[in-house]
Amino acid sequence: MTKWSKLAMSGLALVSAATLAACGSGKSSESGSSNAASGEVKLKLWVPTDAKESYTETVKSFEAANKGVSVEVIESNDSKAQENVKKDPESAADVFSLPHDQLGQLIESGVIQEIPEDYAKKVAADNVENAVAGAQYKGKTYAFPFGVESQVLMYNKDLLSEEDVKSYETITTKATFGATFKEMNAYATGPMMLSVGNTLFGEDGEDPKGTNWANEAGVSVLQWIADQNNNKGFVNLDPSNVISEFGAGKVAAFESGPWDYPAAVDALGKDKVGVAAYPTVKIGDKEVQQKAFMGVKLYAVNQAPAGDNVDRIAAAYALAAHLTNAESQANQFEKRSIVPSNKEAQASDAVTSDQLAQAVTKMTSSRDYTVVMPKLSEMSFFWTEAQALLADVYNGKISPSDYMARLQQFDQDVAGK
Repeated sequence: MTKWSKLAMSGLALVSAATLAACGSGKSSESGSSNAASGEVKLKLWVPTDAKESYTETVKSFEAANKGVSVEVIESNDSKAQENVKKDPESAADVFSLPHDQLGQLIESGVIQEIPEDYAKKVAADNVENAVAGAQYKGKTYAFPFGVESQVLMYNKDLLSEEDVKSYETITTKATFGATFKEMNAYATGPMMLSVGNTLFGEDGEDPKGTNWANEAGVSVLQWIADQNNNKGFVNLDPSNVISEFGAGKVAAFESGPWDYPAAVDALGKDKVGVAAYPTVKIGDKEVQQKAFMGVKLYAVNQAPAGDNVDRIAAAYALAAHLTNAESQANQFEKRSIVPSNKEAQASDAVTSDQLAQAVTKMTSSRDYTVVMPKLSEMSFFWTEAQALLADVYNGKISPSDYMARLQQFDQDVAGK
């Protein structure tokens, strides 16, 4: 165990963190400020690319409430957080943003540790259930959520009504649905297997041998994918023409993330673009709720730069809590359209009046609509294997009589057998 791992669990570190809990929630102590240390504490903070300006006031309020603590804010590509932090933990940031699916490897490598109990309780109390799950690994909390994301259904209001888009069969009967099945996007289509009750790396996504797609339900999903070739309401797209076909009215509905919403609005017009949670879909002889992968945006603490300085470690935890409190999350929604994970921020007028935010909120509110993307390193293998399997089915390279055998092989392959 490294020296900073030992410090994380020591009574001294926990006491120091507790003294800053009030500041972490955005409130000062009774005296009006809280000194984090007897001397000056300097923290390095990595925020997502293009996010520095949006955190200016949040960081200023933290420094004002914590006399003696200063924060250097640096933009960093959070999709590479794991790589950048593991490369040289001592030189990396004290606090950094990351997508939740990188959490497992950072924990297993010893870079980040379980957060103090008081903070873990507050994370659980303040955030929606799925977001809390994204911040946990093997039942323990290791990070602070500040946003949720998932794909949603975007549709043309001139061609489909709010009632129509509740069912895939209605969408494809009355109009058209488009997806990239020939090339296949495992991120978008893989969760169809989870919609029928199958699991990916177990119920909690943490068991490397817990994938169970080789069953009749799994076969039904593959048959459904193959059947879209003969569905007059289904339009196969490629990644380069999704938005243009939507704008031209050739596709009435498609599924994607919030990142495609601005382009959809530009292509069709804001008044014509509707956003909704995923529809139900009939697979085999059952109508099921289609699911998507859910992502959770996190801030985590890296204790390595602090060495033996427990005041710096405590200040880092307080900063992570402050960056993810309700006020900060509301600010990130206003400035960067990050849908909050905090219950209070989600209930704000700004979020409830935004159709895109409401669709994402509904999708991420329960396991009925989303499955928190697993954090295991085996996911890198899953993407390749799932893409190949699902594409081969749609493209007719696998006969229905071989579906079960291919699913059995898939389960074995992703388990590393």
